[in-house]
Amino acid sequence: MTTEELVKQICKEQGISVAKLAAALGQSRQNFYKKLQRDTLTAQEWQEAAKVLGVEFDQGFVLPDGTRMGVSEKREKRTVLPLMGSAFLPGKAEETVKHFEDLKLQEIARGELYFFRAQAESCIQSVEKYQTSEDPILRLSADMLSTFANFTLGNGREAQMARKDVAQILRKYMEKEEDPEIIASCLFAYYVTSVLIHIPPEEGTPPLDRYLSYLPVGQRLFAISMLGHVAYLKGEYARAQGMVQTAMAMTEKIYPIPMIYLYCVAAMCQINQKDQEGARQSVTEGWEMARKDKFLEPFIEYHGLLQGVLEASIRKSEPEVYKKLVDGVIAFSRGWMKIHNPQMQKAVTDLLTPLEYSIAMLACRDWTNQEIGEHLGLSVNTVKHYVSGILEKLHIDKREKIKEFVNQ
Repeated sequence: MTTEELVKQICKEQGISVAKLAAALGQSRQNFYKKLQRDTLTAQEWQEAAKVLGVEFDQGFVLPDGTRMGVSEKREKRTVLPLMGSAFLPGKAEETVKHFEDLKLQEIARGELYFFRAQAESCIQSVEKYQTSEDPILRLSADMLSTFANFTLGNGREAQMARKDVAQILRKYMEKEEDPEIIASCLFAYYVTSVLIHIPPEEGTPPLDRYLSYLPVGQRLFAISMLGHVAYLKGEYARAQGMVQTAMAMTEKIYPIPMIYLYCVAAMCQINQKDQEGARQSVTEGWEMARKDKFLEPFIEYHGLLQGVLEASIRKSEPEVYKKLVDGVIAFSRGWMKIHNPQMQKAVTDLLTPLEYSIAMLACRDWTNQEIGEHLGLSVNTVKHYVSGILEKLHIDKREKIKEFVNQ
């Protein structure tokens, strides 16, 4: 294999054009091509190219100056949202990020770390340059993170642009009939940016479960949490809970991020079956896993659907952390309203506190004041006071009408 053939092969595998590689090395496209064709790249240039491409070299290829180099078979395979897909002990997220040898994957993983710690601005700064990457794995990862980070920051236009880019990438690779692993990654990103914000996939989109086996274990677990979420939205609570329990039972290692989401989905289903104790247990297990890495984001996203379980679990025991969650919930919910109900003059999240919102979620689902009080650790009179205040703030006269205002 010639130098030119080797470089073209690596560029193709890494999703970068030879012209972009030349630019990254500070060389003109024409000059770089000449060096490839004439086999005059120096060892230093090879090493610099390796860093840009995120590959390692062994000693299997002879350069003109006598240096033996070649592409190592130990290159790190790129996967979407690499930190989410990683198995590690709770509390070791930072260390896990540093262990990615592919520097581009490491930057994406760093963006994930910021995102799951509810640091949206830092997340965007880490990944935005990859939203134009020619590598679909890097681009899809950046688009997913950008969608939700911009959602939280209230940048509806940017969030929608990232979602649209994911859809375009999916269409492109479906038309090309790429290998199923690439299609699985595209579908994964598409469903993440649809299901989790309750936007139905376009008609004709292949079902995600058909491609589950092509996803790495961690991403597959998260995909199952999404499928459980879909079942939940259909009111199939027992089925969704069964999916979550099966996924957990079949997992040998600890994948903290997808497992936290699985615990949240389990709690959502349990609370809708009025299994308050089971819901609290699920949230507690998820929270104990999350708190060691300061992963607040899953609970911010699922706050409304958890219907007061967070308040019952940590509002009194960890008031400072709960305050941070509240700030995140308000920001996320405002972003939600910009996507789902931009016509509403004043967002519900500007009118109701997170505790009031949780009570509203329960009240519109036919929970009695006594049941709500027992669930949240409040007296019946206190619940009555809250419900009356909610109706007044929303300018409605019946608790059944609350459904029109809350995300279910």
